[in-house]
Amino acid sequence: MLTVKQIIKQNNEKRKLLTTENEKYYADLLLYTRMKFFKNERVTEEVLLSLLDQLLEAQQEGKSAEELFGRSSKQLADQVIQSLPKESGKSIAEFGLEIIFTLFGWFLILWGIWPAVKKEDPTIQLGSLAVSAVLLIASLLLLVYVVIKIVRNSTISDKKKKELSTRFFGTLVVVLFAAGFLINFFMEPFGPEMTISYYTPFGLGCFLLLASYILKKYREVK
Repeated sequence: MLTVKQIIKQNNEKRKLLTTENEKYYADLLLYTRMKFFKNERVTEEVLLSLLDQLLEAQQEGKSAEELFGRSSKQLADQVIQSLPKESGKSIAEFGLEIIFTLFGWFLILWGIWPAVKKEDPTIQLGSLAVSAVLLIASLLLLVYVVIKIVRNSTISDKKKKELSTRFFGTLVVVLFAAGFLINFFMEPFGPEMTISYYTPFGLGCFLLLASYILKKYREVK
């Protein structure tokens, strides 16, 4: 049985055989469908590959994607999504942990570089740390919302609107992430104090990134 990663690779190879018009249609279909979270990833990729095979056969007969499927790419994607089974709670939790580990891993590495270089044990305030965590999580949730909103609710042809939305929300995500990182340097610290070893933040960040990588590889071989 092929893994999800192998199915995606096969899909990418076969897409090269599409005409420009059919590739545009299929790319939109693929993007809309994949952006629907909490649907079974394996079944999603298998259905997308099956549709691609149908399109390639029709293309050899001189048919376009719209002639074959009889509707727009978004309409077809909505129909496909309705037929897809939901992802298991375990898989959703694994994906969520992968994202959280990656986010906090890089945060801890960036925050821990200076203490590691100076070899000084940093003192952290739990109140400030909690605010940083909230801002980071907020930036992550906003980023997910933005991606879904832009892809699902903006028409592919409305490039100007999509570009403005992407810039606005992208800037907001960066500001929230930066605020979560910089709050420890520019805001008066508050909350109970705790002194930790200078290598702890950097080491913990590396550990979280490694855990994220392992989770990613584990999901890919399913």
